[in-house]
Amino acid sequence: MTDWPDAKIFNNVTWEIQRHSITPDEWTYTRISNHHGEIIEQLDKATGERAVVTAMTGDTNWYALTTRRIVGEFDCRRFDVSAHLVAAYDFGRNPKGYGEVQFGVATITGVDGVQTCLEFETGRAWMAPEYYFSWWIRKYPRLDVFKFNPDPNATP
Repeated sequence: MTDWPDAKIFNNVTWEIQRHSITPDEWTYTRISNHHGEIIEQLDKATGERAVVTAMTGDTNWYALTTRRIVGEFDCRRFDVSAHLVAAYDFGRNPKGYGEVQFGVATITGVDGVQTCLEFETGRAWMAPEYYFSWWIRKYPRLDVFKFNPDPNATP
């Protein structure tokens, strides 16, 4: 997939996440920049593929949301799902982390009906995977109408 639009996807999905994120510097386990090195090392990235969101919530619970895939491990089970094949996602009943709940489990459903689970950081950090999945379902199908870089302050 040498013609995959990684740069355009990265610019658009990152912009979407950043404009909805609150205090990402204070998130404990989730990152939208300065990604977890131990996660990046485990990715067998294709040429051009970039990490958008990474989170390490435990020794065997981690994920990377990239410009192509959802990759990670939950409850000692590895997963690798093509992002453009996600049909639905559910962050459960308490993604905002009310009552000091630190983690939640999201269910990702592919177009083939296969479900994958990942553990995510609740509270404000939940916005990163929320807007990542939302972008793929709502906006990726219309990627051709988006600018290469949606940020009005970006230099061309």
